[in-house]
Amino acid sequence: MKIYEKIFARLEELHMSQIELSRRTGIATSTISDWRKKKINPQADKLVSICKALDMSLVDLLCDEEEVKSTTGSDFMVDGQHIIEIFSESDPQTKRRLLRYFELIEICEEINRENDSKKIKRNVSVIQDIDGNNIVMISDIVFKGKRSVEWTDVEKYLRQYVGDFYQIAETEDIIYIGTDLPDEYSGSNYTKHMKGMIVKAKANAAQAIPEMIEIATSKTFEDNKKNKHSRHAKHGWYRYDTRFALPVYDENGEVRRYNVFSARLLIRHASSGKMYLYDVLEIKKETSKSCQE
Repeated sequence: MKIYEKIFARLEELHMSQIELSRRTGIATSTISDWRKKKINPQADKLVSICKALDMSLVDLLCDEEEVKSTTGSDFMVDGQHIIEIFSESDPQTKRRLLRYFELIEICEEINRENDSKKIKRNVSVIQDIDGNNIVMISDIVFKGKRSVEWTDVEKYLRQYVGDFYQIAETEDIIYIGTDLPDEYSGSNYTKHMKGMIVKAKANAAQAIPEMIEIATSKTFEDNKKNKHSRHAKHGWYRYDTRFALPVYDENGEVRRYNVFSARLLIRHASSGKMYLYDVLEIKKETSKSCQE
C-alpha cells in the first residue's frame, strides 16, 4: 500500500476530515487533496507531523510488515569498515532497527525525488497591506504573451486544481474545483471581452486560485435565473471579493513594483449542496495602491 493510501485509510478509520488533518499538521488542504488526486506521497519533512496527527508510528506509515521482514533477511552493503563491524557485532533486534532505519532514509529520498518531478511550482504568498487587508502576491508571470494570451495553456494549467477544495477563512465555506472551471475561466463571455492589462492579469491569476479563495471576503447571494444552470447552480450563486498582485518589470527584467487587482469570485451552489468556483470576474486594477519594490 502506498503511503498516501495509508494516510487516507487512517483518516477513514479515525473519521477525520482532510480539513482537520490540515489544521493539526499545518499542511494546506490543497496539498492533502493532491496526494490522492495525483497519486503522490507527502514530502519527507511532513511525515512526522502527519504521524502525530494520525496517532501512528513512522514505521507503520512507511513500511508494510511484510516489507520489514523481507528487509531483515536481505544482504546489506554499506561503506565504512567501522559501520560494518558495529552492525556485525549487534544483536538481531539492533540489526533489524538499523536495516529499517536505512530503508526509511531511502524511502524518504525516493519520496522527495518523486514529488519534485511531479510538483507544479507556484511562487505565491499572502501578505497584508497597510490597512491589514490580505493580498495574494504572485511573483512570477507565467503567461507572457505580448499581444494575446494562449487561453488553451491557461485552461490546461487550471486542470491541476480539479478535484481539490479550499476553505474560505472568513466564512469557513468549502469551495470545490469542478471540471467546468478550466473551460469557463478561459472561455467565458467575460474573458472574451476583457481588454488591456486585465487579460494578462486574469491569465496569471490562475496561479493563485487556492489562495484567492482562502482570503475571500464580503459574501453575497443571488438566485439562479437561468434554466441551463438549474442543476449546477440549483441553490443559487455566491460572490466574494478577493485581491491579488502581479509584478511589473523594468527594462532590465527587475521587479519595479507590484500592481494590485481586485476581483470577484463567482461560486455556484450545486444540487449536491456543494459550492464550486465557476469563474473570476470584475477584475480591476487598484489605481490608488501598489506594492512598491
